[in-house]
Amino acid sequence: MSKDKAAGCFIFGRKPVPSEKTKDLILDEAKKQFCEKGYEGTSVRDICEGAGANVSAIKYHFGGKEGLYRECFFHYGEERLKKSEKILTKAESVEEIKLRIKLFAEDFIKDGLDNSHVTKMICREIEIENPLIQDIFESTFLKVYTLFHAFFLDAQKKGIVRKDVDAHQITSFVFHSLTTTLRVDHVGEKYYQRTLKNEEYRTQFINNLITIVFDGIKTQEL
Repeated sequence: MSKDKAAGCFIFGRKPVPSEKTKDLILDEAKKQFCEKGYEGTSVRDICEGAGANVSAIKYHFGGKEGLYRECFFHYGEERLKKSEKILTKAESVEEIKLRIKLFAEDFIKDGLDNSHVTKMICREIEIENPLIQDIFESTFLKVYTLFHAFFLDAQKKGIVRKDVDAHQITSFVFHSLTTTLRVDHVGEKYYQRTLKNEEYRTQFINNLITIVFDGIKTQEL
């Protein structure tokens, strides 16, 4: 059997599927298992069994377990950065800065909900400073933070945001609010029937966040 065919086939008597489809199935299963059991607690065999794929497919598509783990973060990080670069352009007015913060928060939450396993993994890996994904973190996720920080600094220079407010602290507050709310969303859903999956509640949360942040940092004349 050729390398392409071996890597792109299911096992357990299932029908062969295209190689790229197999790659996606492995990646989805890997995110789930890495999230639940961590890097050390997850085996290549368990991932392939869950995805219904041949073990050789991981080496073929990702170069091995480490490459697969990094892939879980890489594309998500790149997409977050690209979207943030489009949204966090320099604002010229009070209404524009509010709109861009709203768009950023909406996109951040949507991506977080759509990629819940990776979201939890990112928070865990940042906390332990895992060297395995340090370069990915610095080239993508950290750059999103830097973009947001620069966005606030520009608003300060234009007099939209008070100059006595520390831009790093505001940026950290916004990121912490978004990431923490995403991480514990299942708790709110279980005990209070409140979840970011609900559009009305999500909109209310974002509007409240903008009000709390912006009304506290805007210059008085605005």
